[in-house]
Amino acid sequence: MFKIRLAKLKEKLRDNNIETAIITDEDNVYYLCGYYDYLHMDFGRPTLLIISVDREILLITPAIDLNTAQEAACVDRISAWNDGMGEEWRAELPQILQKSGRIAIEPDQMPPIVKRYIDQEVPSNQIANVTPILSTMRMVKSDEELKIARDAGKVANAMMLAGREAIGDGVAEYEVAIATSNAGTKKAAEILKNDYQDKFMSPNTHFLQIMASGDTITKTHHRASTRVMRSGEPVFLCFCGMTNFHKFKLGFDRTFWIETILDKTQLQIYEVAVASQR
Repeated sequence: MFKIRLAKLKEKLRDNNIETAIITDEDNVYYLCGYYDYLHMDFGRPTLLIISVDREILLITPAIDLNTAQEAACVDRISAWNDGMGEEWRAELPQILQKSGRIAIEPDQMPPIVKRYIDQEVPSNQIANVTPILSTMRMVKSDEELKIARDAGKVANAMMLAGREAIGDGVAEYEVAIATSNAGTKKAAEILKNDYQDKFMSPNTHFLQIMASGDTITKTHHRASTRVMRSGEPVFLCFCGMTNFHKFKLGFDRTFWIETILDKTQLQIYEVAVASQR
Protein backbone atom coordinates (compact mmCIF):
# COMPACT_ATOMS: atom_id res chain seq x y z
CA MET A 1 0.00 0.00 0.00
CA PHE A 2 2.74 2.47 0.96
CA LYS A 3 4.93 1.55 -2.02
CA ILE A 4 2.01 2.25 -4.34
CA ARG A 5 1.42 5.65 -2.77
CA LEU A 6 5.10 6.59 -2.96
CA ALA A 7 5.28 5.55 -6.61
CA LYS A 8 2.15 7.58 -7.39
CA LEU A 9 3.56 10.65 -5.64
CA LYS A 10 6.82 10.33 -7.56
CA GLU A 11 4.86 10.24 -10.79
CA LYS A 12 2.91 13.36 -9.85
CA LEU A 13 6.09 15.16 -8.81
CA ARG A 14 7.62 14.37 -12.18
CA ASP A 15 4.51 15.65 -13.96
CA ASN A 16 4.85 18.93 -12.04
CA ASN A 17 8.59 19.31 -12.73
CA ILE A 18 9.44 18.79 -9.06
CA GLU A 19 12.57 16.79 -8.24
CA THR A 20 12.22 16.42 -4.48
CA ALA A 21 9.43 16.63 -1.89
CA ILE A 22 10.08 17.15 1.82
CA ILE A 23 7.20 15.86 3.95
CA THR A 24 6.93 16.76 7.65
CA ASP A 25 3.21 16.49 8.49
CA GLU A 26 2.69 13.42 10.69
CA ASP A 27 -0.45 12.28 8.89
CA ASN A 28 1.21 12.54 5.50
CA VAL A 29 4.38 10.79 6.70
CA TYR A 30 2.23 7.86 7.82
CA TYR A 31 0.11 7.95 4.66
CA LEU A 32 3.17 7.70 2.45
CA CYS A 33 5.54 5.38 4.31
CA GLY A 34 3.70 3.87 7.29
CA TYR A 35 5.86 5.44 10.01
CA TYR A 36 4.04 6.46 13.20
CA ASP A 37 4.37 6.70 17.00
CA TYR A 38 7.40 8.99 16.95
CA LEU A 39 7.96 12.06 19.11
CA HIS A 40 8.15 14.66 16.34
CA MET A 41 7.78 18.29 17.45
CA ASP A 42 6.46 17.74 21.00
CA PHE A 43 10.03 18.26 22.16
CA GLY A 44 11.38 20.09 19.12
CA ARG A 45 12.54 17.02 17.21
CA PRO A 46 11.72 17.17 13.48
CA THR A 47 11.14 14.11 11.34
CA LEU A 48 11.47 14.55 7.57
CA LEU A 49 10.44 12.20 4.79
CA ILE A 50 12.40 13.09 1.66
CA ILE A 51 11.09 11.75 -1.63
CA SER A 52 13.24 12.31 -4.71
CA VAL A 53 11.99 11.39 -8.15
CA ASP A 54 15.19 9.67 -9.27
CA ARG A 55 16.96 8.98 -5.98
CA GLU A 56 16.40 7.06 -2.76
CA ILE A 57 13.55 7.73 -0.37
CA LEU A 58 15.09 8.97 2.86
CA LEU A 59 13.61 9.23 6.34
CA ILE A 60 15.35 11.57 8.79
CA THR A 61 14.20 10.92 12.34
CA PRO A 62 15.50 11.20 15.94
CA ALA A 63 17.73 8.32 17.05
CA ILE A 64 15.45 7.75 20.03
CA ASP A 65 12.80 6.50 17.57
CA LEU A 66 15.14 4.57 15.28
CA ASN A 67 13.87 1.11 16.28
CA THR A 68 10.30 2.16 15.55
CA ALA A 69 11.32 3.58 12.17
CA GLN A 70 13.19 0.42 11.20
CA GLU A 71 10.11 -1.64 12.05
CA ALA A 72 7.49 0.49 10.32
CA ALA A 73 8.89 2.82 7.65
CA CYS A 74 8.65 1.81 4.00
CA VAL A 75 11.72 3.76 2.82
CA ASP A 76 15.09 3.08 1.19
CA ARG A 77 17.20 4.51 3.99
CA ILE A 78 16.85 5.92 7.50
CA SER A 79 19.12 8.63 8.85
CA ALA A 80 18.97 8.95 12.65
CA TRP A 81 20.10 12.09 14.45
CA ASN A 82 20.84 13.01 18.07
CA ASP A 83 20.33 16.25 19.98
CA GLY A 84 23.51 18.33 20.02
CA MET A 85 25.52 16.04 17.74
CA GLY A 86 26.83 17.54 14.52
CA GLU A 87 24.20 19.29 12.43
CA GLU A 88 21.42 17.12 13.90
CA TRP A 89 18.51 16.75 11.41
CA ARG A 90 20.16 19.19 9.00
CA ALA A 91 23.21 16.98 8.33
CA GLU A 92 22.06 15.39 5.07
CA LEU A 93 19.99 18.26 3.75
CA PRO A 94 22.65 20.45 2.05
CA GLN A 95 23.67 17.68 -0.34
CA ILE A 96 20.05 16.84 -1.13
CA LEU A 97 19.03 20.45 -1.65
CA GLN A 98 22.03 21.22 -3.85
CA LYS A 99 21.30 18.28 -6.15
CA SER A 100 17.61 19.11 -6.50
CA GLY A 101 15.99 21.60 -8.82
CA ARG A 102 12.46 22.44 -7.69
CA ILE A 103 11.70 21.34 -4.16
CA ALA A 104 8.18 20.88 -2.85
CA ILE A 105 7.26 21.36 0.81
CA GLU A 106 4.13 21.61 2.96
CA PRO A 107 4.34 25.33 3.80
CA ASP A 108 1.43 25.34 6.23
CA GLN A 109 2.33 22.10 8.04
CA MET A 110 6.12 22.33 8.11
CA PRO A 111 7.59 23.14 11.55
CA PRO A 112 8.89 26.74 11.59
CA ILE A 113 12.43 25.64 12.44
CA VAL A 114 12.55 23.45 9.33
CA LYS A 115 10.81 26.03 7.16
CA ARG A 116 13.35 28.70 8.13
CA TYR A 117 16.20 26.40 7.21
CA ILE A 118 14.70 25.53 3.81
CA ASP A 119 14.03 29.20 3.05
CA GLN A 120 17.62 29.99 3.94
CA GLU A 121 19.11 27.28 1.73
CA VAL A 122 16.78 27.27 -1.29
CA PRO A 123 15.87 30.25 -3.53
CA SER A 124 12.17 31.06 -3.25
CA ASN A 125 11.62 30.51 -6.99
CA GLN A 126 12.70 26.88 -6.56
CA ILE A 127 10.21 26.11 -3.78
CA ALA A 128 6.83 24.59 -4.67
CA ASN A 129 3.83 23.50 -2.62
CA VAL A 130 3.25 19.74 -2.43
CA THR A 131 0.07 20.01 -0.34
CA PRO A 132 -2.38 20.29 -3.29
CA ILE A 133 -0.80 17.22 -4.87
CA LEU A 134 -1.10 15.17 -1.69
CA SER A 135 -4.60 16.44 -0.99
CA THR A 136 -5.76 15.35 -4.44
CA MET A 137 -4.20 11.93 -3.94
CA ARG A 138 -5.81 11.48 -0.54
CA MET A 139 -9.28 12.41 -1.78
CA VAL A 140 -9.41 9.14 -3.74
CA LYS A 141 -9.72 6.28 -1.28
CA SER A 142 -8.35 2.81 -1.93
CA ASP A 143 -10.19 -0.37 -0.92
CA GLU A 144 -7.94 -0.58 2.14
CA GLU A 145 -8.81 2.96 3.18
CA LEU A 146 -12.52 2.36 2.69
CA LYS A 147 -12.34 -0.66 4.98
CA ILE A 148 -10.54 1.41 7.63
CA ALA A 149 -13.21 4.10 7.31
CA ARG A 150 -15.99 1.57 7.80
CA ASP A 151 -14.23 0.07 10.79
CA ALA A 152 -13.76 3.55 12.25
CA GLY A 153 -17.52 3.90 11.94
CA LYS A 154 -17.99 0.72 13.97
CA VAL A 155 -15.75 2.12 16.69
CA ALA A 156 -17.67 5.40 16.60
CA ASN A 157 -21.01 3.60 16.94
CA ALA A 158 -19.73 1.69 19.96
CA MET A 159 -18.61 4.93 21.58
CA MET A 160 -21.88 6.71 20.94
CA LEU A 161 -24.01 3.83 22.22
CA ALA A 162 -21.92 3.64 25.38
CA GLY A 163 -22.22 7.38 25.88
CA ARG A 164 -25.98 7.31 25.45
CA GLU A 165 -26.33 4.45 27.92
CA ALA A 166 -24.11 6.19 30.49
CA ILE A 167 -26.09 9.45 30.46
CA GLY A 168 -28.54 9.71 33.34
CA ASP A 169 -29.90 11.75 36.22
CA GLY A 170 -27.21 12.19 38.86
CA VAL A 171 -24.34 11.08 36.59
CA ALA A 172 -21.20 13.22 36.29
CA GLU A 173 -20.04 14.16 32.79
CA TYR A 174 -16.64 12.55 33.23
CA GLU A 175 -18.32 9.18 33.85
CA VAL A 176 -19.80 9.39 30.35
CA ALA A 177 -16.35 10.16 28.93
CA ILE A 178 -14.90 7.09 30.65
CA ALA A 179 -17.67 4.93 29.20
CA THR A 180 -17.17 6.16 25.63
CA SER A 181 -13.40 5.75 25.76
CA ASN A 182 -13.67 2.27 27.23
CA ALA A 183 -16.19 1.12 24.63
CA GLY A 184 -14.26 2.60 21.72
CA THR A 185 -10.97 1.09 22.84
CA LYS A 186 -12.47 -2.38 23.25
CA LYS A 187 -14.19 -2.28 19.87
CA ALA A 188 -11.01 -1.04 18.17
CA ALA A 189 -8.96 -3.78 19.85
CA GLU A 190 -11.42 -6.41 18.66
CA ILE A 191 -11.28 -5.19 15.05
CA LEU A 192 -7.49 -4.78 15.02
CA LYS A 193 -7.01 -8.29 16.40
CA ASN A 194 -9.35 -9.93 13.91
CA ASP A 195 -8.81 -7.95 10.71
CA TYR A 196 -5.39 -6.26 10.69
CA GLN A 197 -1.80 -7.47 10.59
CA ASP A 198 -0.17 -4.48 12.34
CA LYS A 199 0.00 -5.63 15.96
CA PHE A 200 1.60 -2.39 17.14
CA MET A 201 -1.30 -0.08 16.26
CA SER A 202 -2.86 1.13 19.51
CA PRO A 203 -6.61 0.62 19.95
CA ASN A 204 -6.84 3.26 22.67
CA THR A 205 -9.07 6.24 21.98
CA HIS A 206 -7.62 9.55 23.10
CA PHE A 207 -8.36 13.29 23.17
CA LEU A 208 -10.51 14.81 25.90
CA GLN A 209 -14.20 14.07 25.42
CA ILE A 210 -16.10 17.05 24.06
CA MET A 211 -19.47 17.23 25.79
CA ALA A 212 -21.77 19.75 27.41
CA SER A 213 -24.96 19.47 29.42
CA GLY A 214 -27.63 21.64 30.99
CA ASP A 215 -26.81 25.34 31.02
CA THR A 216 -23.37 24.68 29.47
CA ILE A 217 -24.90 23.22 26.29
CA THR A 218 -23.97 26.30 24.21
CA LYS A 219 -20.25 25.84 24.96
CA THR A 220 -19.45 24.03 21.74
CA HIS A 221 -16.13 22.51 22.74
CA HIS A 222 -16.64 22.18 26.48
CA ARG A 223 -14.82 19.15 27.90
CA ALA A 224 -16.30 16.52 30.18
CA SER A 225 -16.20 17.89 33.72
CA THR A 226 -17.38 17.01 37.22
CA ARG A 227 -20.76 18.61 36.50
CA VAL A 228 -23.63 16.33 37.56
CA MET A 229 -26.39 16.01 34.95
CA ARG A 230 -30.07 16.15 35.85
CA SER A 231 -33.34 14.85 34.42
CA GLY A 232 -34.77 16.99 31.61
CA GLU A 233 -31.41 18.50 30.62
CA PRO A 234 -29.95 18.36 27.11
CA VAL A 235 -26.61 16.60 26.65
CA PHE A 236 -24.28 17.17 23.69
CA LEU A 237 -21.70 14.50 22.82
CA CYS A 238 -19.04 15.22 20.21
CA PHE A 239 -16.46 12.71 19.00
CA CYS A 240 -14.47 14.93 16.62
CA GLY A 241 -10.80 14.33 17.35
CA MET A 242 -11.57 11.38 19.60
CA THR A 243 -12.56 8.70 17.10
CA ASN A 244 -9.16 7.84 15.65
CA PHE A 245 -8.98 4.28 14.32
CA HIS A 246 -5.89 3.04 12.51
CA LYS A 247 -4.91 6.69 11.88
CA PHE A 248 -8.30 7.43 10.30
CA LYS A 249 -10.02 10.41 11.91
CA LEU A 250 -13.81 10.40 12.03
CA GLY A 251 -15.87 13.25 13.45
CA PHE A 252 -19.55 13.37 14.42
CA ASP A 253 -21.84 14.44 17.26
CA ARG A 254 -25.29 13.82 18.74
CA THR A 255 -27.63 15.55 21.20
CA PHE A 256 -29.76 13.74 23.79
CA TRP A 257 -32.12 14.67 26.61
CA ILE A 258 -32.22 12.92 29.97
CA GLU A 259 -35.57 11.17 30.43
CA THR A 260 -37.68 14.13 29.21
CA ILE A 261 -37.41 17.60 27.65
CA LEU A 262 -38.23 20.26 30.21
CA ASP A 263 -37.73 23.27 27.94
CA LYS A 264 -39.71 22.60 24.74
CA THR A 265 -38.03 25.49 22.91
CA GLN A 266 -34.84 23.41 22.94
CA LEU A 267 -36.58 20.77 20.84
CA GLN A 268 -37.69 23.40 18.31
CA ILE A 269 -34.15 24.72 17.98
CA TYR A 270 -32.80 21.18 17.65
CA GLU A 271 -35.27 20.35 14.87
CA VAL A 272 -34.19 23.45 12.93
CA ALA A 273 -30.55 22.37 13.26
CA VAL A 274 -31.32 18.85 12.04
CA ALA A 275 -33.40 20.13 9.11
CA SER A 276 -30.59 22.46 8.03
CA GLN A 277 -28.30 19.47 7.47
CA ARG A 278 -30.64 17.51 5.22
